[in-house]
Order: sequence, then C-alpha cells, then structure tokens
Amino acid sequence: MKTRFVKEDFTWDGMYLMYRGRHSKSVNMEVARPDCHPSWHGMPQPTFIARFKYGSKPYKSWVNFLCKTTSVEDYIELSEESSPMEAMEYLGFKPRKKRHFPQAEGNYGLRNGFGIERSA
Repeated sequence: MKTRFVKEDFTWDGMYLMYRGRHSKSVNMEVARPDCHPSWHGMPQPTFIARFKYGSKPYKSWVNFLCKTTSVEDYIELSEESSPMEAMEYLGFKPRKKRHFPQAEGNYGLRNGFGIERSA
C-alpha cells in the first residue's frame, strides 16, 4: 500500500528535512529506540528525507514536490538506492537555476556590481 506525503508531517531543523508521518515502512519509536523519552511512545520514528549542507536550502520546494508527485515508500526506496538529490531528479524535480552574475565571466575589473562597464 502506497502512502501519500502529508505536508504537516514534515519537520525542518535548519539542516535536516525529516518526515514524521506513518507509512508502511515506519517503526514506532519505542521499538526503534527503547531508551527514548516517554513522550515519543506510540509515535513513528522520523524518516530521513534530505540534508541541506551548503548554499540555498530549498526544503519547501522539496516538500511541495514530494506531496504532489510521489508516495513515501517510493521516495524512500529511491533514496536508499542512491542519494536524495538523485532520487528527486529521477522523480522529475528541477532545482531552481542559480543566478548569473556578470563577474563570473572572468572580466572582474571591467564591470561593477550592476553590470555596467568601466573604462580601464
């Protein structure tokens, strides 16, 4: 049985995107970690979705895409076979394009920050 992602069950702590919803592969916390706090009893163990280390952290785009396109089990299976980013690309996710700055073309001294050419 395939379980759809529920947007409210995602958690974000600044680096890790986790899913706290129930699905066919979920295990309760008292089974996964017997020494867990009593407030966790009866709740599913959070499932790792992705880690955002550097640069922009587009976790909201990931959440929206996952909720609209795939099931929890399908995503977990794909991300275990490869990386989370490769799983998202396989599902059809296209990351936002990076902004293009004029200084990146190699003529650092000829243009100012607004793209206006300076005389040498």
